[in-house]
Amino acid sequence: MQKRQAVHVLLIEDSKSDAALVQRILSDASPHVRYDFTTVPRLVDALYLLDTHLFDVALLDLNLLDVEGIASVSALHAASPGMPIVVYSGTDDVTLRQQAVLCGARHYLVKGKESGYAIKFMIEQVLAA
Repeated sequence: MQKRQAVHVLLIEDSKSDAALVQRILSDASPHVRYDFTTVPRLVDALYLLDTHLFDVALLDLNLLDVEGIASVSALHAASPGMPIVVYSGTDDVTLRQQAVLCGARHYLVKGKESGYAIKFMIEQVLAA
């Protein structure tokens, strides 16, 4: 991964505890990298932010307050096609994983199965691409 002052992460997650957990495990796995998280609970909030802010990567839960499933990946990708999207969902389903990638996600990670190092690795991969 190239040198950065900070990695700007748009975390789209409606569970405050899941959002805090992701931030903690990613920061613990990468003590020498600073992550600046902007966390929003709804897709509409994320889409609004994309009009005025640049993010290096989006971590997207598929079950949000205002939308569920693949539609969120499609909408986020359409709004910011150059921003890498990493789906971080509690649903471990091969078909859903394939659909997410077809709709614009770069990776699909399953909550509770992936370590902070796996999340860090995926973010590094999408930033290096």
